[in-house]
Amino acid sequence: MGIVITLIIFCIIVIIHEEGHFFAARLSGVTVEEFAIGMGPVAFSFRRGGILYSVRWLPVGGFCRMADTSDKKTDKVGFNDVSALRRIFICIAGPFMNFVLAVAILGFINFGCGHSTVVVDELSQGYPAAEAGIEPGDRIYSINGEKIHIYSDLSYYMSIQTGEKLTCSVIRDGKKLDFVFSPKADENGVYKLGIINRYKSGFLMREATEYKTNIAEAFYCGFYDMLFLVKITVKGLLQLVTASISLDDVAGPIGLSAVVSDVYTQSMETPGMLFRILMVVINMLNITALLSANLGVINLLPIPALDGGKIFLYIIELLRKKPIPPEKEGFINLIGFALIMGLGIVVAFHDVFRLFS
Repeated sequence: MGIVITLIIFCIIVIIHEEGHFFAARLSGVTVEEFAIGMGPVAFSFRRGGILYSVRWLPVGGFCRMADTSDKKTDKVGFNDVSALRRIFICIAGPFMNFVLAVAILGFINFGCGHSTVVVDELSQGYPAAEAGIEPGDRIYSINGEKIHIYSDLSYYMSIQTGEKLTCSVIRDGKKLDFVFSPKADENGVYKLGIINRYKSGFLMREATEYKTNIAEAFYCGFYDMLFLVKITVKGLLQLVTASISLDDVAGPIGLSAVVSDVYTQSMETPGMLFRILMVVINMLNITALLSANLGVINLLPIPALDGGKIFLYIIELLRKKPIPPEKEGFINLIGFALIMGLGIVVAFHDVFRLFS
């Protein structure tokens, strides 16, 4: 089941990614020759508006095939013949749609299931926040100058605390107040402020609390949830580059399918059929949002063959005011593709090794 769900998730996020390229190409006047769901041999297809829409047998994503060069006889406009700015727009549109998908999913989850806020609901006695003068109803604004938008920001920031003094800024009656104190470790050695955050219920869990979210707030938090995923993805990539983490901490599609399978199994152990189905759907949607944000970030990296690598080349073209020779651009992208495939093989090997170790 984990493999099937993983394939479905990858298919969804890649199709959404390619739809971004598709609509941007159409807006830019570039001829789209085919939009495909899946890879491999064609299962069935139809043509509409001069575009071939196909569904292929292998459920591993999809693609948007554009005309390479213009053809006056057929009125085709090639991708390589439009301006560098238009090509940059087309390339950016794919990752952008991955971020939009993540916001849509996370906003929907927040609206349906509720979410923790950065508003103080209660204070734990014996902890520094209460002693410093923070009160229920205060909204946490920043910690050590780092803006706190959502509960995940606060939770992550607290997870890296070591007990040193910090400045916690809150908004109270429209005024910003600063409090300086040191977090206190609990019985498990985890540093805490002693704040219990306010929870707002969603439309599926109205009985959970007197505070209820609304669709605007849910999607506002969904936007910052997406930015949080982007932030931790970038930090993870930097840690990988600087060898702060190893490939053992990285999972590819094989390792991900094992994770999805575990999450699915745990969700199915939830009491009650309806609640069990809800937990499966919510957990799979969370994984989809995470992977969609990850794909958006990775595709924007300035690596040849990725959207970010192409964008980098087109920026160079704008700066030098003349196009890069097609054979050189093709060679650079070929090297990038080979490196990506090599990394994929290494990660897949580690995934298999972990599964059988």
